[in-house]
Amino acid sequence: MLNSLPRTQRELAEYMSELSELAYDAEWMEGLEFALWKAITQGPFKYGHLQLTNEHVQRLMQLSTSCGGWILFNEVEEEAFVPIEEWKRLVENA
Repeated sequence: MLNSLPRTQRELAEYMSELSELAYDAEWMEGLEFALWKAITQGPFKYGHLQLTNEHVQRLMQLSTSCGGWILFNEVEEEAFVPIEEWKRLVENA
């Protein structure tokens, strides 16, 4: 849950949610975490109503590096932290 995350993880989750709101008027669009990761690995693209920019990508990378991972939304915990190596394995196997 968002409030239970440490500050650096919460900042990443909040920024990801902000981008979701700008793109789809939704707190957390389904697949958001994968779409934003795609922007990090492949570069900016249009996501919903939002044109992701290099600035968005840089901020996501900075926040991810700061907390050492990524945020995944699930039905149990909602916003959940995933260490970066675990996230990379998860994305590779998706």
